[in-house]
Amino acid sequence: MLNDCSMTQVAGTIAALMGVEAPAAAAEAYPLPHALMTASGIDRAERALIFCPDAAAMWLYQRYTSWYAPVLAHAPLALPVRTVLPSVTPVCFGTMFTGVTPHVHGIECYDKHVLAQDSLFDAFVRAGKRVALVAVADSSFDILFSDRAIDRHILPYDGEVNERAKELIEVDEHDVIVVYNQQFDDVMHATYPESKPALEALRRHIAAFDELASVADAAWAAHDRLVAWLPDHGVHIADNGHGQHGSDREDDLNTLHFYGFSPARRA
Repeated sequence: MLNDCSMTQVAGTIAALMGVEAPAAAAEAYPLPHALMTASGIDRAERALIFCPDAAAMWLYQRYTSWYAPVLAHAPLALPVRTVLPSVTPVCFGTMFTGVTPHVHGIECYDKHVLAQDSLFDAFVRAGKRVALVAVADSSFDILFSDRAIDRHILPYDGEVNERAKELIEVDEHDVIVVYNQQFDDVMHATYPESKPALEALRRHIAAFDELASVADAAWAAHDRLVAWLPDHGVHIADNGHGQHGSDREDDLNTLHFYGFSPARRA
């Protein structure tokens, strides 16, 4: 294991940063993000942009570090986070947003169904937060949390997702906006993780995060705010030469999460 941070701690961490009670049974928060937020002069974040790119492995950052400059510009705190097994999308995002292991939340293989387990979305709703989920149709986010009392914007693909997220940030009617992008995962499965189209997809995710975080910086200027880049798992090259994940390989398990905080620009 390369780090002590677990995917089970993400939900509790985001809840703590937003000043809401964590989902039931969620693991304790990482201490470092809250310490950095406090040092930034923020008691609790009033707005949050949570960007979830599928399969953005830690080793991709290690190999293409300079590409991540726009991510670091908005979210300079990088935390190595170990995901759960099997390292597939519905299992990992299920854990990320509930704070419990797959055995507890009930998705222990590649199976997409509505999660009954208390989640970060439920915690936000109980706290009176206005939440928007912007995701690709038939994705894990679309299915797992389809019954939550939040504003759901389910769209054909990443481009439409990011445009809608931008619009939602600009009108500033939500406290939390969760955005899911999947093109890198799709392309690397069809090719391999470092194929030209796969790396172009990764760079599009970085550009999308940069644009959305920049829009949030302007539209949410009057609010203490949080932005986060939170991938679900990594990826490796399978025996057939294509990208794959789901195993207990370090390449699949190790992710890198980024957090950034900006205090309100008050008159």
